[in-house]
Amino acid sequence: MAADTPRMRPWLLLVLAQAGVLPLAGCCTIARGLCGPDRSPWVQVDFATPEATARTFLEALRRDDPEVVYRCLSHDCRKRLGIDGLAAQLAWTEVRRQYPYLHVAGYAAVPPAMRQGADRARVRLDVEGTAVVVDLVRQAKWEVRYRRADGSLYEPGALVDDLATAAAITTDPADERSALQLQPLRFRHDGLDAVALADVEFAGVVRDWKIAGWTTATDG
Repeated sequence: MAADTPRMRPWLLLVLAQAGVLPLAGCCTIARGLCGPDRSPWVQVDFATPEATARTFLEALRRDDPEVVYRCLSHDCRKRLGIDGLAAQLAWTEVRRQYPYLHVAGYAAVPPAMRQGADRARVRLDVEGTAVVVDLVRQAKWEVRYRRADGSLYEPGALVDDLATAAAITTDPADERSALQLQPLRFRHDGLDAVALADVEFAGVVRDWKIAGWTTATDG
């Protein structure tokens, strides 16, 4: 979390209200903006479903947590925003510059997602009377997660366009069992000669829901 992130200024609240993003008389909304990031217990970071990702994203917005915001965005969304490969703090600064109302969006409730296929979904939020439509995609990636000697977590990995290139399943009809085999996961460990197996916390292929983009009634 960025310790030096400024709180929302009163003049900005007035601008947002006049733009239709906030109700001018919404004292709760104004209080939220002036009080800064939320300090209540965290909602678990979860990308297993479209709804879980939307909740994680909103929680990160409410708390002004740039690292989690960055993790919520799809690969293509990061590229489109011009933040692909940048540090999380720089990414968050860019998102806030382009969409300054998102801080208040963190208080919206998340309804059931509208599925648009196996790997696409849409969540429609009501942000203080403004409709915000969040589009999500499901991405596959291989990942190796391990701890360095200083205790920091490192998560090398890459997107997988075709699951068949990363894993395969063989089935034995005789005993109704299947074996899932992963292809070798070659990962970087810059600054280390080797990674001990005991330091690996996770290795495999994951399929997570990430945010592809969003639109509002005020866009366009």
